[in-house]
Amino acid sequence: MPVLIDGDNLLHAARAANPPGPLVGRSILCDTIGRWARRRAERVRVIFDGPEPNPSLAKQTGHAGIDVSYSGGQSADAVLIGILETDSAARRLLVVSSDHEIAHAAKRRRARPIRSDEFWALVQHDLARPPPGPSEPREKRHGQTPEATDKWLREFGLEDSQQTTTEG
Repeated sequence: MPVLIDGDNLLHAARAANPPGPLVGRSILCDTIGRWARRRAERVRVIFDGPEPNPSLAKQTGHAGIDVSYSGGQSADAVLIGILETDSAARRLLVVSSDHEIAHAAKRRRARPIRSDEFWALVQHDLARPPPGPSEPREKRHGQTPEATDKWLREFGLEDSQQTTTEG
């Protein structure tokens, strides 16, 4: 499910959730969301208020897996509502904001709104869990053990025929 985030709104929720810890800034926020997006294989778009920062500062908030943009001369809320109103598949979106106007716009378009504090807690919970292990059995990646190979050769009666071809 693609995720559309009110960046400054989520930033405030992240700071409120971590008062004694280091101050969460845009760079840390985007890095955290990027790690979550990569783990969940989600497409994420974060909209921050204001003009785009200079290129070196913009690089700090850029992260693989998320698209970070700025609202320019309008509010991020207006940009988010505009995206919701024009997206042809808005019902697939998860919309992250504690702003009531954005939540109502999301509901009107059948998107799924979630408050910023709830989303931040979800992200923290997901990242605290160990990453999922490989879904394939070890043998598929590393091959059978010699003992298992011998067992299957005996099971199918191939052990003797293989010895004769290598000996003959």
